[in-house]
Amino acid sequence: MATTSSRPKLWIVAGPNGSGKSTLYDTTLIDDFGRSVWIINPDLLTQRIVDQERLERDTANRQAVERIMAWLEASLKTHHTVGVETVLSTDKYRALVEAAREGGFEICLIYVMLRSPELNIERVRVRVARGGHDVPREKITARFYRSLAQLPWFLDHADRAYIFDNSGAEPRQVAEKLDDGAIALDPDAPEALRRALADPPQN
Repeated sequence: MATTSSRPKLWIVAGPNGSGKSTLYDTTLIDDFGRSVWIINPDLLTQRIVDQERLERDTANRQAVERIMAWLEASLKTHHTVGVETVLSTDKYRALVEAAREGGFEICLIYVMLRSPELNIERVRVRVARGGHDVPREKITARFYRSLAQLPWFLDHADRAYIFDNSGAEPRQVAEKLDDGAIALDPDAPEALRRALADPPQN
């Protein structure tokens, strides 16, 4: 893993629905990550708003998005390390990354994926059976590809980046951004990841 720095950090924990993002960053051995970093989980916040404020889920989700952006922007202003979990299916966090870079933050990306959207659909089905939140099948599939399409831009703007394939019993690191900016890719990395990284970053 890359060496750490004393700069404040913006951690982005990203990946399609059902990839196991929360589980991975709770157990990862990445230096200076883990429990000492506040990672904002939109799904947990939405559920808390539903439970405590008795709002409909769509309204709670919008409230969660607004509060998360306020917390992230406040952390940037006060130069405090912070992180956010996201599917990364849109470019909404690009402005945050650019502002953090201008503010002297180190941008750190963890991307978690599975080998196919069908596997993501199955993981979400299992999650729902255990009492977790659901995501429609068509949204899971669409977000799988949209998330990978966004990935090259965020890799390009990250100081440190690690990509994990979580398809098996244990997550496996399949790519890392090196100090010279090159991406070291495992020979057995998912084909969908290989195709995504072959495309130039979207403007």
